[in-house]
Amino acid sequence: MAVSAVLSWWDGVEEWLTGLSFVPQLLVTLVVVVPLAVFVAFVLNLLVEGVVPLFDRRRLSDDDGSGL
Repeated sequence: MAVSAVLSWWDGVEEWLTGLSFVPQLLVTLVVVVPLAVFVAFVLNLLVEGVVPLFDRRRLSDDDGSGL
């Protein structure tokens, strides 16, 4: 039930957006997509910074931790 409601809502948004002319489409898309992309990039950056130290070979390569 919830999935069909979301799909129905999305169809309405898509129909409304495609009914606009180019400039309003561009403005609405930029207002929505740019902040969303910045947020996703920020979250992915945090995830990568958290996971990379787990696979850091320099940390495991020798006893004093100075790397190769």
